[in-house]
Amino acid sequence: MDESQILSKIKQTGVSENDAKVLADCVVTRRSCSWVNDEPVTRDAIRNLLKLIEENNFKLDLSIKSVETRNKFIWEVKCKN
Repeated sequence: MDESQILSKIKQTGVSENDAKVLADCVVTRRSCSWVNDEPVTRDAIRNLLKLIEENNFKLDLSIKSVETRNKFIWEVKCKN
């Protein structure tokens, strides 16, 4: 699966375009990364994203934390061996 296909699948989960692009890059390059974004992430989107990661064996650990006082979301992606 190439990066554009991965990006398309990630966007279908309901996450924003910007978050999807960074996450797709992590999958393709096998690099861990973290970022902060103010675009909302729903529980359904997270559930769909975790399911996608598992079904496609992307070998990633994903953590998304909400900073409610600032309306921000902290994304942390770690590559598994």
